[in-house]
Amino acid sequence: MNGDYTTETVHGERVKSGEIETVVDGKKAKINMQKLRSSVPTHCFRPSTLYSLGWVLHDGAIYVALLAMALYLEDRVANIGGDGARILLCYFVFPFLAGLPLTGLWVLAHECGHGAFSTSGFLSDTVGLVLHSVLLNPYFAWRSSHGRHHQFANNLKTDLNYVPPLREEYQELFRGQIDIDHMVEDAPIVVLLRIVFQQLIGWPWYLITHITAGPNSSPKKSRGWWDNSHFLPDSSLFRPSEFWNIVISDLAISAMAVVLYALFQRYGIWTMAWTYLLPLMWVNHWVVMITYLHHTSPVLPKYMPESWTYLRGALATVDRDPGPVMRYMFHHIVDLHVVHHLFPRIPHYHAQEATNAIRPLLGDYYHVDKSSWWGALYIAFTQCQWVEADVGKTAQATVYGRSSTGDIDCPSPADGINEVDKEGIMWYRPGPMPLPATVMRSQPVAS
Repeated sequence: MNGDYTTETVHGERVKSGEIETVVDGKKAKINMQKLRSSVPTHCFRPSTLYSLGWVLHDGAIYVALLAMALYLEDRVANIGGDGARILLCYFVFPFLAGLPLTGLWVLAHECGHGAFSTSGFLSDTVGLVLHSVLLNPYFAWRSSHGRHHQFANNLKTDLNYVPPLREEYQELFRGQIDIDHMVEDAPIVVLLRIVFQQLIGWPWYLITHITAGPNSSPKKSRGWWDNSHFLPDSSLFRPSEFWNIVISDLAISAMAVVLYALFQRYGIWTMAWTYLLPLMWVNHWVVMITYLHHTSPVLPKYMPESWTYLRGALATVDRDPGPVMRYMFHHIVDLHVVHHLFPRIPHYHAQEATNAIRPLLGDYYHVDKSSWWGALYIAFTQCQWVEADVGKTAQATVYGRSSTGDIDCPSPADGINEVDKEGIMWYRPGPMPLPATVMRSQPVAS
């Protein structure tokens, strides 16, 4: 980087944007946010309120149709195949299928928080609040922390999602009892169990404790382990001006809890378990998997503050392929995520057109992984435990080559290698998994 920075406004705040040097059709070109934005058709930045609401009705109708069908088949399946068939339908098949449109609704509420749902902020917040509260997600709290994730994506000090430890921090997690240069990886069954553990409770535990976030990601100094919750109005995560928004989120979730209690009273715990709680667990699983794999890959860099810019951080993102059904049901949040990080105000139904517009300009900086989405989850758990500088990898990062992780056809960026970049660009390393995190890191990352 040459030190000449532009700035970018993300969720109302200015961050340094910078520029990158790409090679397109054998020619060098410098790209910044302005050039990328000007390449995207103007209408892609304008959400249609009616069209967005249509997608809400679309997802809601699919869930209702699946529920009606399951309720209709419940007794009939039991009469034909016995209790085993009923258990399979109600506790496995229906929750999995119902979790797809419910996750779609979660994604639409997420777009509300970005201003990508409607030109009306009031309508966006109203729809987002209702949808996220139905899914027991604190809308305004998540909008705040997720917005800062977009501001500081892949910054090792200030990002809010899945920030890996540096060498010293990683070794300290094992209390110095391992030789970090001669480690033995965990057995596959151990990796599998940890994946299941993360996917089951990772999302609610993140909302309560802010684990996996960077040590300097909160606007205020934390008063203790209990002070990093998305449900606490004066939490360290929020500015004083956000207090009442967090209260509104909490009240909305409380109202949903009252509704759920009334439904439990009327229909019983088992019916509510398979019609709501189990589908909700699938939603939580998909949310964790989606967000974890957006920025976790052996070919993606992380940045120390001295080498980080908004553009670099946003481009340390990979588009993955979850298959045609999930691409559609999840509103392309998985397979078109690079453009979302660059321009979070673009609604999902314009994301493909916007991606097609910017991809030719990005060259090697555009990351896409066409290998197995589930395989990527295993690779991330085994190959992405901590980070350190690797001058050789940084220097080679713009050279095309097949990665050991599969079919990733775009290595990570390394424009203008200089002393700051050598120290500030970090790469993932494999290793055994430490014990699960229970509280947010409080000590600053060593620079």
